[in-house]
Amino acid sequence: MRLAFRFHGLSDVGAVRTNNEDVWGAWPDEGFFALADGMGGHLAGEVAAKETVEQVSRAFVKRMLGLGRKEKETMVEAMEASIASANQWVYQMSRRQKKYAGMGTTLCCLYWTHEMVVYAHVGDSRIYRWRNHKLELLTKDHSLFEKWLGFGKRAQECKTPYPYKHVITKAIGTHSKLEPEIAVCTYEPGDLFLLCTDGLSDVVSTMEMQEILCKATHLEEAAEKLIQQSKFKGSSDNITVLMIQCMPEHDKNLFRQQFNDGPRSARV
Repeated sequence: MRLAFRFHGLSDVGAVRTNNEDVWGAWPDEGFFALADGMGGHLAGEVAAKETVEQVSRAFVKRMLGLGRKEKETMVEAMEASIASANQWVYQMSRRQKKYAGMGTTLCCLYWTHEMVVYAHVGDSRIYRWRNHKLELLTKDHSLFEKWLGFGKRAQECKTPYPYKHVITKAIGTHSKLEPEIAVCTYEPGDLFLLCTDGLSDVVSTMEMQEILCKATHLEEAAEKLIQQSKFKGSSDNITVLMIQCMPEHDKNLFRQQFNDGPRSARV
């Protein structure tokens, strides 16, 4: 039986930027969802993000259809190989064309099956899981700031802002080889997975996101409120969220909107 998804993605250029380098994509028939936050001048970041989302989804779906198996190891291996393929594609683009030199992008993506969710990330775009009205961060940023926090209590209590907060330590397309973080988790009916770029997570805390999700009556409202809160708190970046629920169609649960099979791949 095919899984039924409720999902909604929303992207906003923000209050400072003139172009949007965030991209999200959804392939509900295959259970695959992805989000990327590009970097690079002259629209190169936008190209890196778009190419990465398209390449990783195409490669992953092709591998899974070819294998025809659902073992955990198979899915993890397919995710790793697909991200490596996308990384090589963007890396070679950046080397062949001068205007794309140095471009790269973050990536977070997930694959939803009847048994589990396989999720992966590169950079500081994040994946959260909302369960029983509580929001949990599943990923750990690949950034200098995260490494700094790892020094312990003294760093976390420092009142002086860390000067390299936005420097990421891993990105798609910047090096020929890459080691993404890949994990597997089970899910319960009603679980919601939230993928977002740092335009949201840099300024809106996990508790604030949780409060917005608890008050929202449908996915569209939740996405709009999250972006509004980011802009209200002074986010200087593009802001993108992608939310996915997988539930029996008869179960209205937390969001009362009927399942709406939205675009297979979209960018606002």
